[in-house]
Amino acid sequence: MGNNMKNILVLILASTFSLTACGNFLGSKNIAEGTQSPDKDYDTVNGSITVGANSEVGDLSTVNGSVNVSPGTKVGSAETVNGSINFTDGVKAHSAETVNGSIRLGTNCEVEEDVETVNGSIIAESGCKVKGNYETVNGKLKAINAEIHGNVKAVNGKILLLDGTHVHDDVIIEKSKGFFNSTKSKKPVVVLGKDVVVDGDLIFEKPVKLYIHDTAKYDDDFENAEVIKYSGSEEPY
Repeated sequence: MGNNMKNILVLILASTFSLTACGNFLGSKNIAEGTQSPDKDYDTVNGSITVGANSEVGDLSTVNGSVNVSPGTKVGSAETVNGSINFTDGVKAHSAETVNGSIRLGTNCEVEEDVETVNGSIIAESGCKVKGNYETVNGKLKAINAEIHGNVKAVNGKILLLDGTHVHDDVIIEKSKGFFNSTKSKKPVVVLGKDVVVDGDLIFEKPVKLYIHDTAKYDDDFENAEVIKYSGSEEPY
């Protein structure tokens, strides 16, 4: 994971001690539809942040709670420690990062930097563009007719690249470290679906099951994979 992800927990929890004395930083925040405050950040500790449709605001940050952004809205970074991040259709953001929670990008979302979680899944719906990395440690990565300019990276779980998704960089399964590095663990699953394109390398640091649609385009110079070919509308994975 990137340095930003590694430091989220420390930075946000450190801020908790200075913010809890002020009630303005506690509880959920609801930002009205049509709000135009691109330089204003919204922070809370124990609560969710919800931004109404067709708005433009700055960074969104919470510790215990979710971040929800409505259609047609532009935000800065969206960060939480214990909670999910949900971007509905047409949202634009700088980045999206959580530690314990899932991330969902609705149709036609655009994210300028990384989309990352540690314990949770990420899904990008049709038309999404992620210009940074797309990463989880423990969870599923799914992209449907999306464009990802950075690496797609996981440790434990599945990577599902479907319906014309284009990855400009590498697809990576990292080796588990420490206590979780067991040869008896279940093989991660990687799927290169119909019309998927991977410009970079397929890098598998441990054995995987690799399902490849006969229309997928990729570099076949890889190792550590049990390859299962499929065609048509099959979903054998």
